[in-house]
Amino acid sequence: MPVRICFVILLINFYNTFSQEFGGRLSGNFQIDAQSYSLDSSIGAVDIPKEKIMSNSFFNLLYNLQNFEIGLRYEAYHNPILGFDTRYAGNGIPYRYLTYRSELFDITAGDFYEQFGSGLIFRAYEERQLGFDNAVDGLRLKLRPTEAIDLVLLIGKQRNFWSKGEGIVRGASVNFILNSFLDFLSEDALINVGGSLISKYEPDFSTTYKLPENVLAYAIDFSLNGSFYSLTSEWAFKINDPNATNNFNYNPGTGLILNATYFEEGIGVAFNFHRVDNMDFRSKRTAIGNELNLSFIPPLTKQQMYRFGTLYPYASQANGEIGYQFELNYNIPPHSLLGGDYGMDISLNHSSIFSLDTTHTEIDTITGFAFRYDSPFWAAGDAVFYRDFNVELIRRWSDKFKTTFNYVNFKYNRDVLENEGQPFYGIVNGNIFIGDFLYQISEKHSLRFEIEYLTTKQDSLFKDKDFSYGNWLMILIEYSIAPNFFISFWDEYNYFDETGRNGEQVSRSLHYLNGLFAFITGTTRISIGYGRQRGGLICVGGVCRQVPSSNGFNLSISSSF
Repeated sequence: MPVRICFVILLINFYNTFSQEFGGRLSGNFQIDAQSYSLDSSIGAVDIPKEKIMSNSFFNLLYNLQNFEIGLRYEAYHNPILGFDTRYAGNGIPYRYLTYRSELFDITAGDFYEQFGSGLIFRAYEERQLGFDNAVDGLRLKLRPTEAIDLVLLIGKQRNFWSKGEGIVRGASVNFILNSFLDFLSEDALINVGGSLISKYEPDFSTTYKLPENVLAYAIDFSLNGSFYSLTSEWAFKINDPNATNNFNYNPGTGLILNATYFEEGIGVAFNFHRVDNMDFRSKRTAIGNELNLSFIPPLTKQQMYRFGTLYPYASQANGEIGYQFELNYNIPPHSLLGGDYGMDISLNHSSIFSLDTTHTEIDTITGFAFRYDSPFWAAGDAVFYRDFNVELIRRWSDKFKTTFNYVNFKYNRDVLENEGQPFYGIVNGNIFIGDFLYQISEKHSLRFEIEYLTTKQDSLFKDKDFSYGNWLMILIEYSIAPNFFISFWDEYNYFDETGRNGEQVSRSLHYLNGLFAFITGTTRISIGYGRQRGGLICVGGVCRQVPSSNGFNLSISSSF
C-alpha cells in the first residue's frame, strides 16, 4: 500500500480516536482557482489548451491535541493553469506531517518548511502564486535548552512536484541571544549571533565531469536591535558546486548581506547591501528554473504593488550580482503647510544592481571543460542589471478623500533577466506615473479610481517575432460595499507607433479590458472575473515565473475554518 494512503488512513483513525476520547481542535483552509481560455491572436493567446478550463486547488487539514499537531495538504491540478509547471498535473497528498512540541524541543516527522538566517544557504518554503514548493520530507528537531539558545537539526529530501529530489539534505542552525550570557551588555540593545550549515549528498554518475558528491555551505549571521535602530548581517560560503545553472564551473560560492535601519517618530531610513557569487544551491545539480532550490536570495528592490510597477520585475541573480537599496520614509506632521489637516507620508526608494567584475583564469584540468574565474569582492562589473528610483506621496485631504501618487524611473536589463544573458532585447528605460484616489461615500460605501501610465522607447519595437511591450495606460474603477462586496473594471491600453530598424512603420493599439466581482463573508472569499491577461513575468520576493497571454474567465474560491 502506498505510503501516502497509509498516512491518510492513520490520520483518519487518529482523528476519530482522539477526537472522541480527548477532544482537540480541527482547523483548515482550502482554495480553488480556475481559468478558461479563448483564442485571441491579437494579444498572442494562440496556444489554447484542449481542456479549455484549467484549475489549481488545495485543501489543508490540521488537528491539534495537547502537544501534538498532525496535518496534511491535498492538491489537485486538472490541469495546471497556464504558466504553472506542467509537471504538477494530477492530484494527491504531497504534504503531511506529525509534530510533537514540549518546552525543551519540537520534533516533526514528514514534510516541513524551514529557513536558516536570511535564507542565503537554506530556505524551504511555499509560494503558491509562483507554483513553488520545495518542502523537505524528513525529520526536523528544534531544541531550546535555554531561552537564549535555539538549535535546529534536519535531514530529508526536497519535494519535486509529485516526487522527491534525489539529493539528501542535511542541516543545522544555532542562534544565541548574547545578552543572556554577557551581563555588561546594555538591556536597550538585543544582540543575536547565529550560525548554520547545509550539506547535500548526490551521487556522481557523470562520465564527463568529476563532481563533488557532498556539497557543504555554511553561514554566520549577526543582528543588533535597539529602540531606534537595527543592524543585521549574514555571510555565507559554499564549496565548489558545478551544476547546470553555473555552467559547471568549480568556483566556490560566497554571499554577504548587510542591512541597517534607523527609525524615530515620523522618520525611517534603511540601507541594504548584498553581494552574491555562485550561490545558486540545489539538491540536484541538473535542476534549473524554480526546481529543488536550497538557497534564497532576498530581493534588493522595492516590491511594487501597482500593476505597471510589476511589468518589469527584478529576479535575483543567485550566481552573481552586487547592489544596494536605500529608502527614506518621512511623515509631514498635521497642521503644516504641506501636511494639511491630516499630514502626509513621503517615501523615497532607490536601488541599483550590477554584474560582478569577473576575469576567467583557467580551464579546469580535471574535466577539461569547466572554468574558474577571479572576482574582486567589492568591485562591480560593467553591466547594470536593474536600477530604479521611486517616489510615493500619500495624503488624506478630508475624512472622506485620500490620494496616493507614485513615480517610478527604472532601467531593466531584459537580456539578463529574460534571455539568460544573450543579447537580443537590450536595456529598457522607462517611467511610470500612478495616481490612486479613494473617496469614502459613506460608512460602508467607497469609490476608488486609479490611473497609471508607463512610457518607454526601448521596448516599443518588434524584434524578429518577439512580442515587445511599448507604452501603457491603465484606468481602473472600483466600488466597494463593506465588508462583503466589491466590483472593479479596468482597461490596460498598450500602444506605440514607431519606425522599425529597417524603416518599416510598426504600430500597435490593444485594449486589455477586465472586470472582477468579489463577495467576502467571514473567512470566505469568492471572486469571478473576465478579461485579457498580458503575458510576462510574475515575481514574488525576487523569484519569478513566466505567464502567457490569455483571454477568458477566472474563478477563485477560498475559505478557512
